[in-house]
Amino acid sequence: MKLITGLLALIALSSFTVDAMASNDYYPGVHILQYHHVSDSTPAVTSITPEQFEQHLKYLKDNNFNVVDIEQAATWVDEGASIPAKTVVITFDDGYDNVFENAHPILTEYNYPYAVFVNPDLLEAHPSAYMSWQELKTIDAEGATIVNHGQTHAHLIRRKDNESEAQWQARMKQDVVSAQQAIDTQLGEQPKYFAYPYGEYSPALEKLLKDWGFKGFAQHSGAWSQWSPTTAIPRFPASGRYANLETLAVKLNSLPMPVTHYTPADPLVSHSETRPTVTVELSKKEGMNTNALRCFAGSDVLEPHWDSEMQFSVTPKNDIPMGRSRINCTAPSTSGGYHWFSVALIRPDSQGNWPD
Repeated sequence: MKLITGLLALIALSSFTVDAMASNDYYPGVHILQYHHVSDSTPAVTSITPEQFEQHLKYLKDNNFNVVDIEQAATWVDEGASIPAKTVVITFDDGYDNVFENAHPILTEYNYPYAVFVNPDLLEAHPSAYMSWQELKTIDAEGATIVNHGQTHAHLIRRKDNESEAQWQARMKQDVVSAQQAIDTQLGEQPKYFAYPYGEYSPALEKLLKDWGFKGFAQHSGAWSQWSPTTAIPRFPASGRYANLETLAVKLNSLPMPVTHYTPADPLVSHSETRPTVTVELSKKEGMNTNALRCFAGSDVLEPHWDSEMQFSVTPKNDIPMGRSRINCTAPSTSGGYHWFSVALIRPDSQGNWPD
């Protein structure tokens, strides 16, 4: 929360306005919101209450956001089309039954499309927790898009003991491709969109998804744009501590950053890489105040070192935590608002594991 508080302070200093952001079509992008549970009786870290969720939708409506289905957004990004200002896609991971019970009626009332990433094996094994195929058919017929979250919701980038590359690839194919086949069998052919469990991906897994014709959706933040890798599309978490509407508004009013290359490309660093340096290369600076570009690692504000005219790097001041974390970078737009870019990091323990 300290990170968001810092970002809010910077935005306040820049006299940010929604109207200014809406007038800037130089860096078009799509903001994807990621939810899990919509309930007041499920784990708080992955939940938003129905009341909070309706407040989110009311904010979108009252502030003239353009909520579109995920396929329309993909078409705009893929074709390099002029994306309408303030475009949003709503997504849910896991397909919990409370999405059908609590979220779907509210979304129907607002006439907002949305996507649900499901795990076929899990929904069949735990019918009391997840939507049934019949419920998925119902929401599919009423405007939802049902897409792929894998069969098992496992940490896919973790290799098993003595697992060969060929064995790992076969396991990935079983988890990803067979899940798509199950979804298509039940609902008819669906778009090949895959949300990484826990948002965890690697260059090797990205390559497999690309070879199999999938787009990959992660959980590091930022707007989906022409600069987003098709197998590492960012989303803004909007549940748990990220459900706060004041901080969510900051994210919804951000702009993409024109990043052409960054390292580390593999989020999984070694246990000994306690302060990995992040290097970012831009395709252009026009429209951004790069003199005021800052990055954030936890509560630390990092001032970039410009390695060249179009490349900067930052190194955390303190050790990154075990498990998943992010380094977020922002730069004021000359037309109002902030450009936002996020790098995902995963630091394992000495045994190569990390928390869920």
